[in-house]
Amino acid sequence: MTQHSEISTTVAMLVSLFGNPYHADPEANAYEWRIELDDGSLAIVRNLNKGGSAGRIQDWSIACESEQSINKLKAKLEEGENYYEGSLHPELFITRTK
Repeated sequence: MTQHSEISTTVAMLVSLFGNPYHADPEANAYEWRIELDDGSLAIVRNLNKGGSAGRIQDWSIACESEQSINKLKAKLEEGENYYEGSLHPELFITRTK
């Protein structure tokens, strides 16, 4: 893993997009996903802050093999956010533009 970035999202969004975490310690609120992207590269997503409530975790670190992999993961999250907001609250549907 050579490229690093940070994202802001929820545990619920990560689970809805990528399934259950690879590692989860609910007592410490420590979560990690290991995600294989469509090009075969690996992305690791971990929460930055531990403790507190899982529902309040928002800040995550991403480690990927390339900047392109980070961009693919972020694009997948944006697609999920657009779908999630639109399906739950059609009146609030927002499509993010670059």
